[in-house]
Amino acid sequence: MNTPYQSGDHRRENRAEAQSAFRKLQNTLLFRLLLSGFLGATKYMPVWLLRLTGRLVVVVFMAFNFGNYRAIRRNLARIRPGLKKLASLHMAYGVFRDYAWYLIDLFYLSHDPRRLDEYAFRITGMENLERSLSSGKGVILLAAHLGNWELGSLKLTLKEKKIHVVFSPDSSSLLESQRSFLRYADGVQEVPLRDGGFSSLKLLRILQEGGVVALQGDRLTFDRGISVTFFGNEALFPKGPVKLALLSDSIVLPVFIPITGYKSYEIIVETPLYMETGEGVTDEVKTNLQKIITIWEKYISRYPTQWFTFMPFWEDDKKELACK
Repeated sequence: MNTPYQSGDHRRENRAEAQSAFRKLQNTLLFRLLLSGFLGATKYMPVWLLRLTGRLVVVVFMAFNFGNYRAIRRNLARIRPGLKKLASLHMAYGVFRDYAWYLIDLFYLSHDPRRLDEYAFRITGMENLERSLSSGKGVILLAAHLGNWELGSLKLTLKEKKIHVVFSPDSSSLLESQRSFLRYADGVQEVPLRDGGFSSLKLLRILQEGGVVALQGDRLTFDRGISVTFFGNEALFPKGPVKLALLSDSIVLPVFIPITGYKSYEIIVETPLYMETGEGVTDEVKTNLQKIITIWEKYISRYPTQWFTFMPFWEDDKKELACK
């Protein structure tokens, strides 16, 4: 039987990570020393000073990753049609800047989870989560790469149930170790996503037993994806989350954790989505996925600089930019 993240024909590479100049250098001694220095700085420096120096680092990062900058502008043009050139340039810079804020907060907190008390969180829609949990069904907290998704599972940690966080291991062991330390410090259970289907079987069992799984659904990993309409154009999204919900008869809760200010976040739990059945397998997946995408469009449009997608996302753009 094919599992939600495995088509059964052959093994595939993980395509979740964006390629960049720094990705190519991340395992060199110099880069590891620089990254270790950054991690050390987040342990001792205040966040306001890290943000101040981070603005300069962002400019340097952009200069060495022009291909990613161009891809971001193309994505923004899909999200905000008619965006003027100057606004597009500034907004693309904003994506790199907000991603720097995400990393700074993430690693600042990873040294001591008690630092989370310094942050302000406004939680909207908690009743949606409580209602879903009381149903006895499995619950999928479905996020996009928007804002600081790592913090959502920490602040929504439940008293009676653990949140099982599905993640694609980062190719940088230093970055992944800090994320992992933060998750385990607050009792979150990790489930690494790997090719072969074993992770999917574990997730299916957790959900069938009424458990809670948190995952992101806006990037292909080992999933070939399915084409759906996204901001008026065709784009590929993974089938796995919807197939998992259908197989386990689980409730899907779209969750968003945007940055709202300095040490300030909002956690938004959207209205529960119940998967529709009765069509062919492909139609079922596409119909349910389109419902999810419609909700994502609302929040990505609201927070375009916090949707951290550094590669061309739409199929037409992938083909066009690949030729340049």
